[in-house]
Amino acid sequence: MQQRLFRAFLLATIPWILLLGVVANFWIESANGSRESIFLWTKLTAVSAGVQATIALILTLVILITTLLAKVTARPFSSLLRQVNLISSQGASLSPELTGLDEVDETLKVLFSQANTAQRRLDSERTLAADVSHQLRSPLTALSLRLEQIAISTTGTQIHEEAQAALGQVDRLVNLVEGLLKTWRATSDRNLTQINISTFLIEVKQLWQSRLTASGREMELDCESDLIALGTYDVQEQVLSVLIENAIQHGAGKITISAKDYQAWVLIEVSDEGQGIAREIENSLMAKGSTTSGNGLGLAWARNQVASDGGRLELRSIKPAVFGIFLIAEHSLGA
Repeated sequence: MQQRLFRAFLLATIPWILLLGVVANFWIESANGSRESIFLWTKLTAVSAGVQATIALILTLVILITTLLAKVTARPFSSLLRQVNLISSQGASLSPELTGLDEVDETLKVLFSQANTAQRRLDSERTLAADVSHQLRSPLTALSLRLEQIAISTTGTQIHEEAQAALGQVDRLVNLVEGLLKTWRATSDRNLTQINISTFLIEVKQLWQSRLTASGREMELDCESDLIALGTYDVQEQVLSVLIENAIQHGAGKITISAKDYQAWVLIEVSDEGQGIAREIENSLMAKGSTTSGNGLGLAWARNQVASDGGRLELRSIKPAVFGIFLIAEHSLGA
């Protein structure tokens, strides 16, 4: 766009400059044609050279000014394009960067407002999907185990047959929940990859080791072997960093990170030996706007990011404070 404006400005100004040069030279030639002495001829020649030099200087200044004017004129639209690309690739999270041009600024405000609304709706849907799949899986498993016990203890009776029939329905519901997770994965805009949880936790600990040493804190890892989760590695690293930062800032004592296979999930828990979380802030802890003081990324952001990977972030205990990250287990989707 800047090049187009530059060409347009040049096309609008250069003809007038050239016309000025032609008129000036025509006048000088006319005067030169009626010269009466060598002195006058020399004087007019000098004037002609000066006029030509002046025109060349004006032309150079026009080119420089046109370049600057094109750059200044294109800047608001370049900013608009950059922020539109940012919205399309990452989603809107902050207020728009205003350009000073009312029409462009109004367009940016509308775009960011609509993008933020869409992002909040999408985050809510993802969180709801993660909540439903998580909340249904545990009671369905417990119900299945209970029905199996009833069927075993009532062998040869009518109750046994009814228990077996009910068990079949429960299995259908379990398969339905797993099918929903598979569908979510197929339609997600995230490119989920396999995460070796043991290696992942070791690398995160190494990243935080200097900070832990400086604050006089320790970190202990307790991870089951062969745990593979599905998620976005860099995103989950930031999510775990938010929880570690939270434990350093507001907790005390040793920080423990454990990981285990939890039904269809890989559960990563982060805890410390502090006094825990006050009950009056328990419900608002993951509300939007609540941030840690270290990196500016809050628990609400972390929760949305985990939900975007098809998982769930929840507060599992307030005394001591224990946060749990539920990520899709690789084996649950047959990946």
